Amino acid sequence: MMLSRPRPLRHTAVLTGMLTGMLMVLLFASSSWAQALPPGYQRNLSLAQAAMREAVDANVRPFPDQPLWAKAIRLAEAVVEMAPREAGGLGLLAEAYSRTNFFGRAWPAWEAYLDAGHDLTPEQTPIFLGVGEQLAWSAYEGGDRERAAELHLAMLDAVPFSKESRVWVARIRMEQGRPVDAIPYWEAVVAQDPEDDRARYFLNLARDQARWGVAAADAFRQGVAHYEAGDMDAARRALERATDSNPQYAEAWAWRGRIAFEAASYLVALRHYERAVELAPDVDAYRYFRNESQRLLDE
Repeated sequence: MMLSRPRPLRHTAVLTGMLTGMLMVLLFASSSWAQALPPGYQRNLSLAQAAMREAVDANVRPFPDQPLWAKAIRLAEAVVEMAPREAGGLGLLAEAYSRTNFFGRAWPAWEAYLDAGHDLTPEQTPIFLGVGEQLAWSAYEGGDRERAAELHLAMLDAVPFSKESRVWVARIRMEQGRPVDAIPYWEAVVAQDPEDDRARYFLNLARDQARWGVAAADAFRQGVAHYEAGDMDAARRALERATDSNPQYAEAWAWRGRIAFEAASYLVALRHYERAVELAPDVDAYRYFRNESQRLLDE
């Protein structure tokens, strides 16, 4: 499954509209708690919101040292200091860090927002996911797969429908040799998007790895791929690795028999099909080709 690096957050008309909607939500949320907030809180929140809007409208480059963004961040930080668990300030600060690609501070800010018991709004959700995906990608590229998985799991806690995070957790668990842990995530991806053939392929692979072992299942898939490409020698070697890794792998024995049968090596085919029948006596095809191999040897 092809997965690309997440794109940095950009200031577009769509994001500007999202910002306006989110600011209205935050303003409503903060006003509903106005009586419990410190004096001057609402005024400072309004100033921080205005500074954020000014930076977005001016299409300022997304860096925290740009004057308009620095002002918005400074005001948002002051608001959070006044009421450390209030949604308006926490959400505004997290977004300010996010929009300036200050991901190292944006993620803890979003964690603080969520830990305070606030839910992500529809406008906040893509911004939150964008930050998490950037950090997860950096961790993955740096070889820290566990940290990348932790970040995607945290994203799923907040946004359970994130297909991208489901795919990444499943992929990482398979790369870690943990197919059993990958299966529920692949199943969720397939349930969410039944047309995703690549996810269905990896779901079946994870199930095979869990049943037969990672080495055996991977070697089996390689053998079938070589067979389909017409490279019988490579297919034979790969399937031998599969049965060496797991001698109970009936289908791998049957494929070894198939290659031998098609090469008219009926004695070898008979031995392989006999082993397949021994392991899977209910599979009619295995019995048929075992009997055919014996018949051709007797002619």
